[in-house]
Amino acid sequence: MQEITNPEIHWERLHQDPRFRPRYPNEHVVRFLIANRAAVDSRRFLDIGAGAGRHLQLASELEFEAHGIDTSLTGLQHAKQRLQSIKLPARVCQASMLDLPFPDCSFGLALSFGVFNYGTADQMLQAIAEAHRVLIPGGSLFAVLRTTQDYRFGKGKELAPHTFRLEIRDTNEYDTVQHFLSSDAIPEYFKNFAGITFEKTETTSTSRTRIDSDWLITARK
Repeated sequence: MQEITNPEIHWERLHQDPRFRPRYPNEHVVRFLIANRAAVDSRRFLDIGAGAGRHLQLASELEFEAHGIDTSLTGLQHAKQRLQSIKLPARVCQASMLDLPFPDCSFGLALSFGVFNYGTADQMLQAIAEAHRVLIPGGSLFAVLRTTQDYRFGKGKELAPHTFRLEIRDTNEYDTVQHFLSSDAIPEYFKNFAGITFEKTETTSTSRTRIDSDWLITARK
């Protein structure tokens, strides 16, 4: 297998495979959007790392003005096709979570589903800061991030505390850099928000030998 060191190449290759273009929205995202339909003044929603558009479709069907960014052009093309096929607006553009192409205070809600953990601690902090910047006062971010109990933790070269370049080949994440959060770190990472709540979700696989462990973080500006 050819090693992948460029994250943009990694995601571009993944989105070319239909297995990595999930059709149905995540249940936790469904709950977040439904719970916040009337909770903020702005109906503008941003999906940071929209991929093939499953959560953009959900947000649009819930009558949000949905926007999405991703580094993968292939993923965005599939998102656009998906939305246009059911006659929904496709407001997507290629961009990085580290430099969102929107003015301050542009959105009432933002989503980062398993995106901010791909990178270093500094990159995660920068991505969180960008999400905070584009939210309106009172707006909310829903971020799903990996915990230090996730089975991937420690499975690679340690680049910094809680940051690893993964060396396992049993997922599609070989050679990706990932940062994992402990519960104690969450308040510090989201300290610029007015309020945060977080829960943990875990599932097992391979006869309970692997644990996928994620934080479900809601942060209000």
